[in-house]
Amino acid sequence: MRKIILTLLMALPLMAAAQTTAPMGIFVSQKQGTIDWPAVVEQNELEFAFVMATTGAAVTDERCGTNLEQARKASMPVTAVHLYDRHYSAQGQFDNFQAAVKGHHLDLAPVVYVVPDSPFDINIKRLDMLLQLFEQAYGRKPLIMASQQAYLKYFSLERYASYHVVIVSNGLRFPDTRYTVWQYTDKEKVAGIVEYVPGLKLHPTYTLSNFEF
Repeated sequence: MRKIILTLLMALPLMAAAQTTAPMGIFVSQKQGTIDWPAVVEQNELEFAFVMATTGAAVTDERCGTNLEQARKASMPVTAVHLYDRHYSAQGQFDNFQAAVKGHHLDLAPVVYVVPDSPFDINIKRLDMLLQLFEQAYGRKPLIMASQQAYLKYFSLERYASYHVVIVSNGLRFPDTRYTVWQYTDKEKVAGIVEYVPGLKLHPTYTLSNFEF
């Protein structure tokens, strides 16, 4: 009984912190269509944006370049997201990302989004190679973005302890795992964007300085 009580007490600070007010961000892609970035910045209390860039070794988000350019022009700190695909080489995927963001400045470390191709594994060796390529090129580790289930299965290992993690847990329930950024919904309404947009919340024990350049 004493052990159970201690475990619950240790969890309370994380649970309480996760529910307090924290900097908010958005995750945009071509799904949101044309975005009025000046309105996004002026009419919302947002502090950062994730911009979808690439998938695998050949797919580029149609709005990637425009969103990166216009968001930064409106003074919104941005980074770009790569959706990992286990079927393609690490180098091919990294080259695709580099081509998509060429000429654009990233304010925050890039993000590698991992969605397991159930029931298959994610080819962890290939993913590790991709993470290393990002770190070598940008001088710091990329953020790993994944669901709670994927995090627990693949990224709760000690060797990933130094990575900042983005947990995708849409809905009212906050993450049960460690996280730096939480995607708390995929249906946020934001002035300047017609379509729903995924909403992001930074854990209050972190600031953007933890993963900015």
